[in-house]
Amino acid sequence: MPADECQKVVVLKKDMGLSHREFFASLATLAREVPCQVSDSGAILEYDSGEIHMTLGPESQRQLGLLKLPQTWVSLEFHNLSKAQRMLFLERFDLAFRRGGG
Repeated sequence: MPADECQKVVVLKKDMGLSHREFFASLATLAREVPCQVSDSGAILEYDSGEIHMTLGPESQRQLGLLKLPQTWVSLEFHNLSKAQRMLFLERFDLAFRRGGG
């Protein structure tokens, strides 16, 4: 892979509508497909030629009128993965963490 195609570390932060418990439940889906080391604050996944470090921010709530929804910021650090590898992983990540029906 050309050196300019693969950056050492790329960080993406996602504002997710879930609790830490819900995060780890959804992460279990990915852990069946990708080697994963889980800790209380997140996980490290071995993916293709690199790693993805997931770190959970504090658990909070988003209030919409009378409705309170869980909210957690999740930091995804992509180590030694190309843009194409990152995009492919994010598609799989979004599928594992999708809520609702459809």
